[in-house]
Amino acid sequence: MNEALEKFVMDHFQITDKEKAKEKWESLEKSEQLALAISHSNTVSANLQKSLDEQIEKAESEKEAHAALIAKQTSELKELTKSVNTLYAEIEAKSEGKTQDNNKKDTLEGQLKANKEAIKALMPGDQKEVVVKAMTNRASVTDNENATTLSEIGQLAHRRLTLYDFATKIRVNDNNNNGVIRYYDWDEATITRAAAMVAEGATFPESTAKWKEYQATFKKIGDTIPVTEEMLEDSEMFAAELEVFLQTNVELVISDQLTNGDGTGQNLTGLLNLSTPYTATASAIQDASIYDLIVKMREDITVPYGSKFSPNMISANTNTINRMKLKKDANDNYIMPPFVSRDGQVIDQMTVLENNDMANNEIVVGDSRFMRIYEKTGIVISRGQIDANFIEDTMMIKARKRMLFLIRNCDQKGFLHCDDIDAALLILAS
Repeated sequence: MNEALEKFVMDHFQITDKEKAKEKWESLEKSEQLALAISHSNTVSANLQKSLDEQIEKAESEKEAHAALIAKQTSELKELTKSVNTLYAEIEAKSEGKTQDNNKKDTLEGQLKANKEAIKALMPGDQKEVVVKAMTNRASVTDNENATTLSEIGQLAHRRLTLYDFATKIRVNDNNNNGVIRYYDWDEATITRAAAMVAEGATFPESTAKWKEYQATFKKIGDTIPVTEEMLEDSEMFAAELEVFLQTNVELVISDQLTNGDGTGQNLTGLLNLSTPYTATASAIQDASIYDLIVKMREDITVPYGSKFSPNMISANTNTINRMKLKKDANDNYIMPPFVSRDGQVIDQMTVLENNDMANNEIVVGDSRFMRIYEKTGIVISRGQIDANFIEDTMMIKARKRMLFLIRNCDQKGFLHCDDIDAALLILAS
């Protein structure tokens, strides 16, 4: 503790004994020492400025005495400034585990040296300002690598997985099914409904009915990625993210297959291939819009098959949906039919699904109650070694899922697929 700081402690705590003053100072927390030292430094600075102002008003003959006083008070301020900088360094070293940097820039002491001539010039008849700044900041600590590391990893964006979430899912737990779903439907090609009015004594008509067996096979979707043992041992957080990465890769393929799968080879049979192709008919609809097309498609399902089907779903990509929303009249007013909800998400009692696995200019209308996803399990993540993995000290992370998508043959009339909206609108308007 230097002389100026010692004098400050004795005055502040009204202690006459230097040893007791030293003990009192050392008993304080560093933060308390810093606060008191700064407070006293500010007081001394204010008193110095006040004193300088008073000295300026005195006679020119007292110039030398004033200079001596200024030098003395400046020296005291310099000593206190030194103590403040030391306290700053000690507190910073205590909180950050770092030693004091002897090369700190722009300390109060440095500021005083830089303004030495301006301080000397504060004599009567020549009033000036001296700016003293504490410039100790983060830039004063070189090679500081301290940081707060966030616990989560940023995720990659991908298209929304719509159809899987909307369809009914059924878990198949039977392990003796040969990987096959078998079902029976009416064979519509052989059905005859012959019921008619019958006269007295006449022969009753005779209907025919047959059933047909169908089956669908489970398909497998999978992905792998090689990982070193060191990665699994030393970077657990990143290794876990790789499992999520593989799971998402599988989900993206599932989403595309549920819409576009053609049923060949290892492909699922998707919505577009299980829906009945829509054939537009001339309806003389003035300025036919996609809204009109949707209503006519729903009509083509409910009129002949309304006892069973009640379409509740419209599947289209964002571009097609926005074509509906952005349509305007001749006066540039947006067109919103009365059978459409205010947010455009329900059209004629059917929910709009934003399905970007579909192409532009096509749309599906159907009754989602009759589409099913049969799955063995969820997506299974496993780890194992193949080929040279053992000697290379690597491991494969694998994601797999077995499932199938089914709209039974007798239910496919509850789904209509229009593959060319523009062509259909021209026909509806004719």
